[in-house]
Amino acid sequence: MLKIVFFADTHLGVDYPIKPKINRRSRGDDFFNNYKRVLDYAVTAKADLVLHGGDFFFRSKVPAPIVDRAYDVLYEFAESGIPFVIVPGNHEHSVLPSSIFMNHKNIHVFDEPSTFFFEKKNAVIGITGFPNIRDGIRLQFKHIFKDATEGNPDTDIKLLLMHQAIQESQIDGYTFRYGIDVLPLEMLPADFDAILSGHIHRAQIFHYEKNGNEVPVIYPGSTERTSVVEMTEEKGFYELIFEEEECSWTLAETNFHVLPTRPMMRLDITKLTEDEKVLRNLLEAELSKIEQNSVVRLRCEIPETRKLLSAELLRELTPETMTLTLAQVYRKRN
Repeated sequence: MLKIVFFADTHLGVDYPIKPKINRRSRGDDFFNNYKRVLDYAVTAKADLVLHGGDFFFRSKVPAPIVDRAYDVLYEFAESGIPFVIVPGNHEHSVLPSSIFMNHKNIHVFDEPSTFFFEKKNAVIGITGFPNIRDGIRLQFKHIFKDATEGNPDTDIKLLLMHQAIQESQIDGYTFRYGIDVLPLEMLPADFDAILSGHIHRAQIFHYEKNGNEVPVIYPGSTERTSVVEMTEEKGFYELIFEEEECSWTLAETNFHVLPTRPMMRLDITKLTEDEKVLRNLLEAELSKIEQNSVVRLRCEIPETRKLLSAELLRELTPETMTLTLAQVYRKRN
């Protein structure tokens, strides 16, 4: 049996104030804690490989303390002897921040289209990948895949690792099917054991048929909720189990492991009031109904009411265990 842990979209650095000016509960540690939980599981479960599908960080320019914390955890994991493979995502602008920590022999980064090879338990594993393509993957995939695989030897297990939107992948209320930045299923290879991708935050598995083979496309989703559209989604990672039968390795199991996440809620203020006392009472009543550990997205589109929602008022009314943010309102120009 061979185990591969696959996760993606950790978005390290989200809501992580370096020098906080106010005392409020941020979400930065939530993202870091789940990132470490995945790596800790891989060590405990004695995984053979760990793969990351991109958007390791939350943006391309990351403050040094965040980079150092993330890479320090990764370096410690690499010392366990388990190889870690990652494709940079769109949030990193397809390039991870440089660091001496990333020079570890067990850390492998796709900085160009290529294939990494590993020998584990009598199996040769080929992980083909490339950094995120932000403009026109449909037009570029053919030559990128050729560059990454040309001259590759035969392997027992072939996996394609990337950070792209693939045809038939889904988010809440929408299925990706067409578009220059959507990779058609017909372009994907027929002889790979699985296609592994980050970028879509909803965990999902679907299949495509090609040359008589049925190939799974696997999205682990993000490890934390990043938007209220994800507030009902479970977050976690996949553990891929390969079994050997008659000198041939096959993907036998895809086990989804759920990570702990704080409840996420959306609170809409739809009542018109210009009286701060009335608004205060309304907010106190609504917040008392919500689990005190929640992440709350407060929204108000009524100008007369919204102007009363000062930072001081929100800090005063929000429990210390809760994280509350006021959603921006975008208005159409005439």
